[in-house]
Amino acid sequence: VSSSKPPGGVLVSPIPTVTLKQASVDGQEVKIPILAHGVWEIKGDECYESVLSAIRLGFRHIDTATYYGNEDQVGRAIRDSGVPREELFIVTKLLRDRMGYQETLEEFEKSLTNLGLDYIDLFLVHFPGPQPQWKIVQMFTSPPDNIALRRDTWRAMEEIYNSGRARSIGVSNFTIKHLEELMAHCTIPPAINQVEIHPKLTQRPLVTYCRD
Repeated sequence: VSSSKPPGGVLVSPIPTVTLKQASVDGQEVKIPILAHGVWEIKGDECYESVLSAIRLGFRHIDTATYYGNEDQVGRAIRDSGVPREELFIVTKLLRDRMGYQETLEEFEKSLTNLGLDYIDLFLVHFPGPQPQWKIVQMFTSPPDNIALRRDTWRAMEEIYNSGRARSIGVSNFTIKHLEELMAHCTIPPAINQVEIHPKLTQRPLVTYCRD
């Protein structure tokens, strides 16, 4: 990450990065800062101010999603931060009830518009299925019709990646079952599986699988 000081900000020590195994379509390394500023459940001016403050404090990795309903405020803060776009790592996620080939392409365009960006650093499939009532621990079971839905969704994700407008693509909240299914048919493997981990939800088998 750059060590240049943002206008009006106080820079903390540069946050270390990890290089993803998945390079961008033009062959460039994709480096993700290991510490991110997430904006779930933050809306309006509060979201704008939090992102602007985070960037001015040295954060370069900003994590949002269509579901969060704040991509526009994230984009506004990015533009007002004074930090060059190439120094930032922006993540957003596909709305889970808009999975499918055409729907994924359309939702990606909406995210670009909402954020006011030409490209996304990491675009994720937010959930392995559209059912909003699912809890993460229930995702080990998945209705059979979601298999085709995930396959069509990933086909669109690969198309987005190949267009160069998402430097990397991945998934979120996928279990081992979902990842094995995806790996069996994908051309481009996911760069990341973003999941919830804490002392009450360690998900050790999943972490081991992803590391291997």
